[in-house]
Amino acid sequence: MWSKIKEKFSTFVSKLKKLKHVEILVALTAVALMLLIYFGSSCSSSENASINGADGEYDYYTDVVSELEYKLSQIDGVGEVSVLVYWPERQDDETVAAYSPEGVIIICDGGNDIAVKMKLISSVAAYFGISENKINVLAKATDNKK
Repeated sequence: MWSKIKEKFSTFVSKLKKLKHVEILVALTAVALMLLIYFGSSCSSSENASINGADGEYDYYTDVVSELEYKLSQIDGVGEVSVLVYWPERQDDETVAAYSPEGVIIICDGGNDIAVKMKLISSVAAYFGISENKINVLAKATDNKK
């Protein structure tokens, strides 16, 4: 059984090596995986996404992302920005405020500018108290239709 799997994997790797622009395929696969993780995460669950405050239901996660998008859009060169945050699943007795995200994806107009990327990465790392390698900045797609 393992020999068949190993043989199929070797065949796949050899075919992959023959393809041009392997870096693009790897990057697209990584982005697709991150999006799958994000959309399958606990932040999409209404059960874990909100906490009850004194004045009713309060959506902590949505509020944090909205505030972050607004603040990041104020940085010179960023432009329009969208933020995806992957929150770890929390236990019922854990407080939301003590949580740090496991990953952040930032998509913005200025995502191709290395200086803008560095500003965004360092800002989000400081905001959440997470390492910079958990943050990915991507350029927003431009509409080339005429």
